[in-house]
Amino acid sequence: MNNGTRAAVIFLGLMASFHAHAWSYNLVQDMGVQGTVRYCKYNNGEIYTTNATDICKISISDSSPGFGKGQGFLKGEYADGMNKVCVYDVLGEQKAIRISSVSICPLNADF
Repeated sequence: MNNGTRAAVIFLGLMASFHAHAWSYNLVQDMGVQGTVRYCKYNNGEIYTTNATDICKISISDSSPGFGKGQGFLKGEYADGMNKVCVYDVLGEQKAIRISSVSICPLNADF
């Protein structure tokens, strides 16, 4: 095995070991309800939303940045023809899913 191949194997081994790690964030502040959404601020500096009738979770878990899947938190939605586009914040990055226009966007989605 040459040095380039050995480095690639080590890198892939590190990626596999990080994949299962998740970071936990603790609730800093329940910022209250606006309309049908409750805003919850966590110690990662992000504000996540939940249904207005729910309480903020004491802590949340998310994949380590850059490794594995991340959980998206609903930030908004808009109509697109006969569909609805649900927009999520996934570790500071916007991602979206397309659903039926008569469906409700899930509060969280895995990406």
